Amino acid sequence: MHYKNFASTWLSLQASNRFLKIVCLAQLTLLLITLIGWLKKDTAVILIPPSLSEQSEIAKNKASEGYKKAWAMYTATLIGNVTPENADFVLDSFGNMVTGEIRSLVAEQVAQELDTLKQEKVTSSFEIVRVTYEPETDKVFVTGRNVLMGAGGKSSPTEQTFEFKIDVKQYSPIITQMASYQGMPKLLSVLQKEEARRKADEERQKQMQKK
Repeated sequence: MHYKNFASTWLSLQASNRFLKIVCLAQLTLLLITLIGWLKKDTAVILIPPSLSEQSEIAKNKASEGYKKAWAMYTATLIGNVTPENADFVLDSFGNMVTGEIRSLVAEQVAQELDTLKQEKVTSSFEIVRVTYEPETDKVFVTGRNVLMGAGGKSSPTEQTFEFKIDVKQYSPIITQMASYQGMPKLLSVLQKEEARRKADEERQKQMQKK
């Protein structure tokens, strides 16, 4: 028997076995890491909002632009189209949409407006014209035409904008900021231009006072 060849072959087998063990351990480690990551990953639910043609996505604590736009449109439609008969329902539904930090403030303001409509028996109609999402501020602006109808007739359409900031908690959308005003949406670029114009006017007035 060629002992040298046998010893060489035996050592090679041992080296191969050690290498295979290392490879198996590495693969097992990678599989465990992948499994842990998969278990901890939030489940993403793909939704197609009925009011939008674009696809939207929602996870446990975040959502896509499309989902936020769809929810903002739904909320603006809810609180923008009010009759004396559905005012209480609108208020109750809206109260469940806002976060606790602004619920009392915003709900009180909305309640006052709805109560005025009920007392005066006025119907509010809101027709959406455009929806704008601003990535810089994560805000959604819903702009449309508002018309009031009562015993005295119908008012002329006015441009109105609902401004929302929507977060997601445990897969549920929550409104954390809201504003309603007449006119165009107050985008960041518009606010910056207004601020620059205000500072320029102040500087001009200072220069005039010095003269």
